Amino acid sequence: MNDLIISPSKQKPDLQFNAEKGELLIAGQSLPENATLLYSSVLEWIEEYAKNPAPKTTLSFKMKYYNTASSKMFFSIIKRMNVLYSSGIDVEIRWYYQKDDEDMLDQGEYFRDLVDLPFKFFAL
Repeated sequence: MNDLIISPSKQKPDLQFNAEKGELLIAGQSLPENATLLYSSVLEWIEEYAKNPAPKTTLSFKMKYYNTASSKMFFSIIKRMNVLYSSGIDVEIRWYYQKDDEDMLDQGEYFRDLVDLPFKFFAL
């Protein structure tokens, strides 16, 4: 399976999904005009990845800022990780936030409370 790499811009985050290592990263800011269009390729990649996942999958969010549409797409991604986890795959979400950004921490905690995945939080 091919890795998914999408270079960042002012409107979209850095996306680096390594299938072999099971390391998935979403970093930067996400302000696309059409979040569904941007993240549809991510969701398709995850669906394919789920057919033969790595023994451990780590999804890291290192976001500076994102809009509401991106938040909905992030939750779609997290729900797909929850399905993997429910099927017995070792999955972990790592949520990074600036130590003075309580809103970003709150958003990660909100996502955590909606699924049955292990979340780890890291203040930068």
